[in-house]
Amino acid sequence: MERLVDNPFETPEDQLYSYMGDDRIVLSTELKERFSLADKSMGDLTYRFGMPTLDHLMGGVQAGELTVLSGLTGNGKTLLAQTFTRNFHENEILSLWFSYEVLAPQFLKNFGEHLPVFCMPSMLKANTLDWIEKKIYESVLKYESKVVFIDHLHYLVDMKMRNVSLEIGMLMRILKKLAIRYVQSIFLICHMTKLQADKEPDTENLRDSGMIGCEADNVMFIWRKKSKPQEAILKISKARRTGVMQEKIELIKVGNYLEELSKRREEWYDK
Repeated sequence: MERLVDNPFETPEDQLYSYMGDDRIVLSTELKERFSLADKSMGDLTYRFGMPTLDHLMGGVQAGELTVLSGLTGNGKTLLAQTFTRNFHENEILSLWFSYEVLAPQFLKNFGEHLPVFCMPSMLKANTLDWIEKKIYESVLKYESKVVFIDHLHYLVDMKMRNVSLEIGMLMRILKKLAIRYVQSIFLICHMTKLQADKEPDTENLRDSGMIGCEADNVMFIWRKKSKPQEAILKISKARRTGVMQEKIELIKVGNYLEELSKRREEWYDK
């Protein structure tokens, strides 16, 4: 066994016995007391979506969680993420955006006249996880941001890899670790495969890897109604913390954002 510190007068056993690092072995009772104190402050690390039914079903989103937003192209994935960004801003929760899908001027224009406050790199210089981690840390240090949006997954993956599915699985695990390390709630926008007619999307429809749904804490799908393009369905396919599955919420586009249309939202105001 290698010595933990360079002290020739201590045996490895002596060093282990006196070791007081963050990863030291402790009793369960000590951990329980520590986590009990942490639970009291978790309210400060839970962020409301700003949609009553969604907040009721999921209890908001927490720091350390990795949430996947998916849907077919043009069905409102980015619009949903921008709506969450606006709603977080109204609750004084600052977001960090990595938008690889469109140029920054167009991206900012999509928010409309009243631009919410959030963070972005002044220039997208890379799409590697190392660079993204540095920018997350920079944003936390400078602005105390709490939420990260990445649009979208496939800009982070080398599609020439022999096993893209395993590559995506590794990427998902790294993003989850970043969410925990920097106390962030990370939203990852993902593409999905085309559906058969009259079939609802679910985790198996996430494109290129089943690991996306497995590794994510929350998975949501959005799709527009064919008869009413201004309206959409938001489906909670998975919510690990609350156990909610297969719940759907009706949305409608109002201006540059989405709002709940479902009659169920009125129920939560009375509780």
